[in-house]
Amino acid sequence: MSVGEIDKIASDYQVSFTDEVYDLFTWKNGIQHDVASTDTQLLLFPNGIPFSLSEAADDFDLLSVTKHFFEPNYFPLFSGNNENILLIDLGQDSPTYKTISLYSPSLFGSSDPMTIYDSFLSMIETAIACYDQKAFWVDQDSLQVNQDVYYSIAGNLNPNSQYWQYM
Repeated sequence: MSVGEIDKIASDYQVSFTDEVYDLFTWKNGIQHDVASTDTQLLLFPNGIPFSLSEAADDFDLLSVTKHFFEPNYFPLFSGNNENILLIDLGQDSPTYKTISLYSPSLFGSSDPMTIYDSFLSMIETAIACYDQKAFWVDQDSLQVNQDVYYSIAGNLNPNSQYWQYM
């Protein structure tokens, strides 16, 4: 996507995207979901299926603006199984500005997002470290996860995120 196309969506939805959001969507505008692919075939990391910007904007409009499931400073970037969504906090006055939070009503029993990665960069660094240290691997076209190793790596790389303290 071009910066102009991203700017248009930001204007339409009255959000101010961070540089990381621009970098993500100018690099790759989501993953095309086809009928033959399962969620585990599309995952880059747990809860890591990139939305296209139009999908993210539609989810933002439905879940935040219309249904008020989460505050409008959160914007969806990635999806996962069981209605899990990774959100970036775009609220410049928020204490969690630019952090990545997990929206998972089925896991948390509420619709309040919980910080899971200290930043967009730490999310990427966590995924890379997990592949390097064999916490993530692909087997038969599906992401496999050694949960113990993943939790250890992610907790160490994201010390300020609530999720790793909670789990």
